Amino acid sequence: MTFQRMISLARAIHILSSTWVFILAVLILVDVFGRVLFLSPLPGTKEILQNSVILVTFLQLPLAVYSGSMLRTTLLTDAMPPFIQKLLRTLCYLLGFALFAAIGWATIPEAFDALRISEYEGEGSLRIYTWPIRFLIAGTAIFAAFAYISMIMADWHGALGPDDALT
Repeated sequence: MTFQRMISLARAIHILSSTWVFILAVLILVDVFGRVLFLSPLPGTKEILQNSVILVTFLQLPLAVYSGSMLRTTLLTDAMPPFIQKLLRTLCYLLGFALFAAIGWATIPEAFDALRISEYEGEGSLRIYTWPIRFLIAGTAIFAAFAYISMIMADWHGALGPDDALT
């Protein structure tokens, strides 16, 4: 898969997460109006929000990596020669790869266990199955790990822009 296709996929996933945030905002609005006007909250709102916050965060990771938006401080590296800066970026990208690969690797068995036992959250009117969320977390963590590897290759081929974003 080319860099541009991976970036396009990351953008599509980001749009999906943004759309989901909008839906969550509407859900919260309906829940609040239901509580205030009818003294009846929307059932399952807590469970949906509880699982969605983590999901939205992970869905936005790959594009954050590709766009150079991950949190960083350049106070010391700006004073270093370009080659040393590139080596430090490579080290940081390798650490990012290791972190998200470990998260993905650790989440996969739990996702299969959640699927096997039909794990859910919530009681009563709405039950939220956890396995789709766990699989999405694993998938986007692995995608973010590969994004870091892509950034290493792009950096060493001179394809990164001045703000360390893939151009």
